[in-house]
Amino acid sequence: MTYTHKSKPGRPPRSDGPNTRDRILNAALEVFSERGYDGATVRQIAANVGVSDPALYAHFKSKKEIFEALLNLAGSDLLASAGTSLTFENAPMQEAIPQMFGNIVATWSTPRARAFASLVLHMGPDGLGNVLQDVSARLRPAFAAWQARGELRKDIPVDVAIWQVIGPLAGLRITYLHGKASKADVKNATTLARIHLKTVAQSLSQTRNGKE
Repeated sequence: MTYTHKSKPGRPPRSDGPNTRDRILNAALEVFSERGYDGATVRQIAANVGVSDPALYAHFKSKKEIFEALLNLAGSDLLASAGTSLTFENAPMQEAIPQMFGNIVATWSTPRARAFASLVLHMGPDGLGNVLQDVSARLRPAFAAWQARGELRKDIPVDVAIWQVIGPLAGLRITYLHGKASKADVKNATTLARIHLKTVAQSLSQTRNGKE
């Protein structure tokens, strides 16, 4: 791919800041996906988005900071947009899990999220593992609150319960929600995720003999 300037380089107007920042992230994701983190440069990203190097540095101090911003969109920011707050900690678990993770799967279905999934796969197991560890850590307070209230089974450790929810979802993301996923893939992933979330929410709330 040839990286060409799409607009006159220069520091963006103050009012254009948020839009430029978003365009930088989209351009960086494209460059990272094609060249990998090590092969990508700030100059390539700036050229792709159509700004000068100094204009890019007005938003991000380094290539690492750009990549960390993309990681946040896949991890902590994603959870925030899905509503992993005290609202969900206080909500009944069987309602919160399908709603919260249904929102996450919907976000994973967007073009940027699917492109990022492909990038994470190129990074190898450590890349995906780091994202899952971050997500798991941020989910722990909500799951611990559900267990303290008796909604989550006492015989299942909190970390195991979290994995029972997000493990299969991570598999769906790798299989169906990558950068080259078709509309049929996205639809299939959404259907499977809905079934999984309903089933696992019921399973996590049941005692060993199957009674509530």
